[in-house]
Amino acid sequence: MRFPVSNLDLDQANKSISLTTRQSQRHQLSWRIFNVRPTHMHMSHSISKLIGAAFLSLLFAATTPAQSLTPEAIVDDFVKAWNSHDVKAFDWLFTADAVWVPVAEARIVGDADVIKGFEEIHTTWAKQTAIAARDIKVQSVRPDVVVILFHAKFMEDGKEVPVLDRAMIIVAVKQADGWRIAAGQLTKQHEGA
Repeated sequence: MRFPVSNLDLDQANKSISLTTRQSQRHQLSWRIFNVRPTHMHMSHSISKLIGAAFLSLLFAATTPAQSLTPEAIVDDFVKAWNSHDVKAFDWLFTADAVWVPVAEARIVGDADVIKGFEEIHTTWAKQTAIAARDIKVQSVRPDVVVILFHAKFMEDGKEVPVLDRAMIIVAVKQADGWRIAAGQLTKQHEGA
């Protein structure tokens, strides 16, 4: 037999009963008896609320991206963000005052503007692209600052497109919640390559 979880259940149960007056009175009496719950039922209800809250927080944590735990993970996380074409995947990669140089003529400052730039290209030419990182080199400047150099190879059908190679340089800083990009620059290969 199911015990009511709340007064709302009791009210709904009482409203849905379509019995004769005498049967209805007996049935309402039995519901009133069940409404007086022993302490252990209240505790189990509290425990189920606690378990539910813990489950929801674990679910939220599983769907919330974690910070990059190592400098090397920054590159992997950047590639995953690019290949997902979901601008929200870039949100947590950058420091608040990040500087991004996508071409020699432009310097973008601030994570909101950097991410806006990624949003613009991922709704146009970049939305059909995929990249892979190659030749990754991490150079430590100090324990909380590194320079990361790598090649972003554009992919088509799982194969590298030889004429679309970009060298990238990233300055990453360690913050309380993990590593983030403080500065980055894309460099196109020269015309003769």
